[in-house]
Amino acid sequence: MKEKVKILMNLLELNEAQAVDIVGRYLKDVKDIHVFLDYYFETCMSEKIIGSTYEKLRIVCKIAQLEFKERFENKESFLKWLFRNYKSRAFFRLYKNDFTYEYFAYDSFKNVVKLENSSSDCLICVNGFKELTYHDGSLVEDGYFKEALIDFMFKNQHRVGKDLNFSIQKIELKTELCHQKTKEEENALHLQNLEKFSQKLKEKTNANFNYLSKNKEKVIR
Repeated sequence: MKEKVKILMNLLELNEAQAVDIVGRYLKDVKDIHVFLDYYFETCMSEKIIGSTYEKLRIVCKIAQLEFKERFENKESFLKWLFRNYKSRAFFRLYKNDFTYEYFAYDSFKNVVKLENSSSDCLICVNGFKELTYHDGSLVEDGYFKEALIDFMFKNQHRVGKDLNFSIQKIELKTELCHQKTKEEENALHLQNLEKFSQKLKEKTNANFNYLSKNKEKVIR
């Protein structure tokens, strides 16, 4: 502990009381203080942490606690860690039948029945408001599924941030292309009909002209 205090005092120019406080509160179990200091400088830069060195150290230590310890101990800390690190991003690939969950519903006679369902293949994301969503942006509604989902992710934190490639069928684009194709087919059909109509009109005009010409010859005779 004394060595860690000395390193903080020398490298970060903390006074002894501040160094003892930081080590006593946060760094007792840290084996390599130099690795932690690398993490400290990287976190200060990435998170744009401001304040005195002592204040920044306390903030970084709390972040470290959340990232390396508390998130594995309770779901609330796990969710805080998720919302901090994966805001506006996908973070968890859920596969079909990863887990099953039970829920209650009413039958046609308004009796309460217990049913069972399972997870589907999808991506779970965090939106800008720190809410859990699916890959299409729709919210994961509160209820039995959400509780089971959080419990499953909490127990499988090694899967966070992995296997996030997910082929999403863009229905809007497909609909738009189908509509465009239909429009093109309608235009082509319209041109064909117009061409047939023009041909028939031409044939009829020629027939009328020939008929008039023959009658004119008869009249002249």
